[in-house]
Amino acid sequence: YGATLAAELAAMGHEVVGVDGNGLHVDSVKDRMAASFVLDATDEMALSVLPLKSVDAVIVAIGDNFGASVRIVSLLKKLKVKRIYARAVDEVHKGEAFSIDRILTPEQDAARLLAQQLELDGGAEFFQIDGNTYVFKLEIPEKLVGYHINELNLEQEFGLKLISLVHGKQVKNFLG
Repeated sequence: YGATLAAELAAMGHEVVGVDGNGLHVDSVKDRMAASFVLDATDEMALSVLPLKSVDAVIVAIGDNFGASVRIVSLLKKLKVKRIYARAVDEVHKGEAFSIDRILTPEQDAARLLAQQLELDGGAEFFQIDGNTYVFKLEIPEKLVGYHINELNLEQEFGLKLISLVHGKQVKNFLG
């Protein structure tokens, strides 16, 4: 989870600093990060070498070691880190997260997303903006092809707002 998250954030242009106690984990992603450290983040002295005062957020991606996760969050709070996000694997873990900025539940989120995609027959991509607002990207069902957008009454009938409409499909050749 942490390696994928770090790689995605770095690909988006964020400056990512990776920390792991396992050198193999760090080696596998170090080329995609601004800096990487092999250290025991449960050790307060070890954490002191990190640029914690100048980061926008710290994400504790440990899920399988409850004690380490709670200790690291406690140390980060003690060191006055601005924003702390932490991964939780169950309800007990979530309860011990000490009022941090965000509790991450990647397994539950991934399962929820897959269930929603299956419900949509796998033909849509979407993301949730808030508790009641989603943005969907989907192909128009065959039975709606040929109708003018105004004829569909999407907002009046279904409470949907059309943001964009793409006609045709993008085709790439060997030149891109």
